[in-house]
Amino acid sequence: MGTLMTHLLQTYFTYMKDPAAGVQRLLTRRSFRQACFGYLVAAMSWVLFFNVGDHLGIATLFFKLFFVFLAELTAGYFIAALCGLFLDLRRVKVSAAQLFVLIGSAGFLKILLVAFVLISATFPELHLRYMAPFALLFVFVLQLVYLVRGLKHAWNVSAGEALGGWLFGFIPVFALFGLVGIFFIWFLVLLF
Repeated sequence: MGTLMTHLLQTYFTYMKDPAAGVQRLLTRRSFRQACFGYLVAAMSWVLFFNVGDHLGIATLFFKLFFVFLAELTAGYFIAALCGLFLDLRRVKVSAAQLFVLIGSAGFLKILLVAFVLISATFPELHLRYMAPFALLFVFVLQLVYLVRGLKHAWNVSAGEALGGWLFGFIPVFALFGLVGIFFIWFLVLLF
C-alpha cells in the first residue's frame, strides 16, 4: 500500500508541474492496482454521496460499496474498449489497458462529491441538497475534461477526436446502465 501511495503522489505532483509528463508517467506504469484504487475511490464517493445521513449499517455499506465498485470496473472496461475502438477506427493506435488506467485515475475526481455532501450537511440552512444534480454534472464535466486532456497529451490527438472517443464510450455505457436500472426497478415492482 505504501508504494501505491508513493506512486500516486509522485504522479500527482508530476501532473501538477507538467500535465503531459504526468499522463505519460501514469500510462507508462499501466498499474492495474492504481487504476483499481481510483475505481474504489470513485465507488466510495458514489456511495457516500447518495447515502450520507441514511444510517446505513456496516454490512449494508460494504455491500453497496462492493456492487458500485463492480459497476465502476465494468463501466471502465467497456468505456476503455469502446474509446479504443473509436480511436482505432480513426487510425490512432491506443492501448485499451492504458485507457482503463486513465479512466481509473479520473475516478479520484469523484472525491469532490464527498466534499459537496460534507459542505451541504454542515450548512443545512443553505439547502444545498437541491444543488446535487449540478454537483454531479460538474464532476462529470471535470472528469471528461481530464480524460480529453489526457488523450491529447498521451496520443497527440485533437480535442475533437478525444472528446468523440470518450463520448463514443460513455453514451452506450450510460444507456446500458440506465436500462439495467429500469429493469431492476421493474423486477422489484413485480416481485413485491
